[in-house]
Order: sequence, then C-alpha cells, then structure tokens
Amino acid sequence: MRQRLRIILYLLVSLTIGIIATLAVDSFENIAVEKSIRKELEQEIRVAATAFEDSAGTSNPEALLRFLQDFSSKALSGKVVAIDPTRGRKPANGQFTFLFTFTAGNGRLDYYIVNSFLNEQLAILDPPELIFGLLTTVFVFAGVVFYTEKRKQVKELEQHFEVKHEEIRKVLEEHEALALLGRMAATLAHELKTPLATISNLLQVLPERLDDKKFTNRFIVLTKEELGRTHQLINNLLAYGKEIDARHAEWFPLAPLCSELAAKNALQIDAPAPWEVYGDRFYLGLLFDNLLRNSRTAGAECVRVAVQVNPAEDNGRVAILFEDNGSGFPADADLASLFSPFVTCRSSGAGLGLYLAGKIAAAHDGIITLYRPEQGAGVRISLPHSRVRMHEQA
Repeated sequence: MRQRLRIILYLLVSLTIGIIATLAVDSFENIAVEKSIRKELEQEIRVAATAFEDSAGTSNPEALLRFLQDFSSKALSGKVVAIDPTRGRKPANGQFTFLFTFTAGNGRLDYYIVNSFLNEQLAILDPPELIFGLLTTVFVFAGVVFYTEKRKQVKELEQHFEVKHEEIRKVLEEHEALALLGRMAATLAHELKTPLATISNLLQVLPERLDDKKFTNRFIVLTKEELGRTHQLINNLLAYGKEIDARHAEWFPLAPLCSELAAKNALQIDAPAPWEVYGDRFYLGLLFDNLLRNSRTAGAECVRVAVQVNPAEDNGRVAILFEDNGSGFPADADLASLFSPFVTCRSSGAGLGLYLAGKIAAAHDGIITLYRPEQGAGVRISLPHSRVRMHEQA
C-alpha cells in the first residue's frame, strides 16, 4: 500500500512539473509571437505612409494622418485602431494594447492593437507543446522513480555494510581480546616466575639457617620486595583491564605520598612540600609508584619532584615534573611509543607501568609526556590548574 501511494505521489509531482514546464514554454512562445505581430503591424502602417507620400508627390502631414486613419479603419479593421489624441479619447483598458505613435508635422496618431485579435494569434497549447509537456512528465517521473529506487538500494547497502562492519568489528575485538589475554597470561607468568623462584629458594634454605640472624633479616627484606613486586604487577594488570574511575577524588599533600613511595622503592626524594593534588589517591599513588619503580630499575638513587605553575606552552595548566639520576631512556627509544601497553625499553618488565600512568593521568584530565633532562629520565604530568593548589598551612 505504501509503495502504491509513493508511486502516485511521484506521478503527481511529475505531472505538476510537466504542466509548469509546458506553460513556461507556451508563455515564452507567446511573447515571441506577440513581438512579431507588433513588428509586422507597425511595419505595414509605415509602408502605407511611405507609399502615400510617394504617390502624392508633396508632404502634407494632415492629409497623411487622415489617410492613415482611413487605412487603419479599413485595411486593418479588427486588428488596430488609430486615435488622434487631440480629437479622440484613449481606448478603454482591457480591450486594446498600445502599439506605437506615428507623428507627422505637428500631428500624431496613437495606434492600439485590438486584444481580441492578439489573443487569436497567440499559441494556446498546440500539439508540439503538449507532446513536450507529456515527455517532460514521463522523464521526470522516470527520473524520480529511478533516483528514489537507487537511493533506497544505496541505503539498504549501507545498512548491510554497517551490519557486516559491526560483525567484523566484534570478531576483531574477540580476537584482540584473546590475543591480549594470551599476552597478559604470558606476562604474568614471566613476571611472577622470578619472585616466586626467589622466595622458593629462600624457603628451601630457611630451615637450615633459622639461627642465622643476618640471613633471616635478609630473607624478610627480599620476601617483602618480591611480594611487593608481585602485588604491583597484579595491581597493574587489574587496572589495565578496566576503566579508571577518578570520581572518588580528594585533596591530599603531594610530598608525603611521594616520600612514602620513594621509601618503599629505596629512593631518596626531593619533593615540594606546600603542594596538594586533587584526585583519586589510590590511582595517583599507583601512577607515582610506577614512575618511581621505573627510576629504581634504571639505577637511580634520587628523584626530584618539582611543580611548574602557569607554563606558557600549557595555557595556564600546572606541570608536575619527575626527574631521576638513573641511566635514562635509550638514545634510540621512541618516547611516545613507551606509553603503549606491553612496550618497554628494558630487558625485563611487563611494559604496563607507563601505559597505566598515561591512562590514570587522562582520567584526571591530565597529559603525561617523557623527556630527556641533562641526566637520567624525566616525566612531565600536566594537570588542570583546578587540580593543583598550594597547601594551606595553619
């Protein structure tokens, strides 16, 4: 039913366009015909005036005007009327149309075309125009139907491709998820192997050396380090597999958190005391811990944390800088690529620390970048001004 109504609508639109086109052609043709008739009538009157003057042999304007008036009433009766404006009245509107004014001496005649004669001469939808209108209707109707059907086919193809694209995307996501699961399993197995082997070896020796105070103290330190390493890896993997939710934000001092994490990683730290950061303490702690752990792995002994307020290149943002005195980044390392998951420039490591750091920074409306200072490695965390403030001391 809807298809039939659509076809009827297309036909009505086509007929309307065909009628308009036919009337337009007829109108243009009538304009040309009227122009030709006016020209012929004026030329005929002027030829008659010239013939009268030649036959008379003398120029008599009054006689010429009388002749033309008589000629118009007889030879051109029903076509034109000649009015002497000094003697006769102007014809009524609607019955006559002004043609031209003929002057002779001090006299003149105003010629008017009889509208009934003019209307008889004008074309009124002759067969060629009707055929043109019919062909226009047919072509427009065919064009509209063809266009709408093609558009419908294109839309169906687009919908088909969208469905196929969504199916392919889901398949790719499943393959990527499986590949990611394999990489995460391999990473977890590789990273857990070392601390578990260390603890296992220590446990095998422990019964024989329980009385060795130095060994037991070393056992406790190493066990804590390896368990901390395992705990960090598990935290990284858990954070990698989900979105960072930074809605549980609070203001907390920057220096105590950095000092606590530096002590955990056996690093000396120079942190700015009067600064506070607004964010999720757990996730920002995970971010800073990953950075400090990287510094320790690179052989650093000291880390300097600085705050830059209103750097010009950041349009009023605040930058937190981490710089260590370790070995730094390799000269051939692409610093931007180190934020990709499972990408690392170290011989060991899961390659998740900087990726998670970037993910956590983005969740706090921040941007994290790497740079090469004069010594060691540098990390720059750019945060909105609203997330960093001076600590208000009592």
